[in-house]
Amino acid sequence: MHSFATPLCVKPFVDGLKAGEIRYQFCSRCQLPQSLSRYRCLACGSKSLQWKQSTGLGEVEALTDIGRASDPAFQALVPYAIVLVCMREGFRLMAIQDPESRTRGPMLRIGDGVMLSPRLWGQRIGLLAKPIEVFDPREAPLS
Repeated sequence: MHSFATPLCVKPFVDGLKAGEIRYQFCSRCQLPQSLSRYRCLACGSKSLQWKQSTGLGEVEALTDIGRASDPAFQALVPYAIVLVCMREGFRLMAIQDPESRTRGPMLRIGDGVMLSPRLWGQRIGLLAKPIEVFDPREAPLS
């Protein structure tokens, strides 16, 4: 089993997942959410970045089926779908489609609304995407 250290730049994100939260960086100067942990804002270059908690709501932008796991922790999920989600707050994350939703209904499609939640797979922590029945991004509350 591998042991992976958490880089300091993503520690608040990983700590959030462990606490059941999805956190993202936000520039207090230009109000731009950051898709990945940054040292400076991508838009204005400011160092005034803070961590906020996401609602967990988003919309599927892309997805792909995986037929062979790249890590033993994910072997039990095969086949599974990796989903790129544009979150309500404007940043993007990747997640795995909820395996139970795949057996109960159709595959997620681009444009579908999802709720992301942290999930453990062995020693790995990641995000699980569950479909939501009715989704209007304009109605989702901002944190």
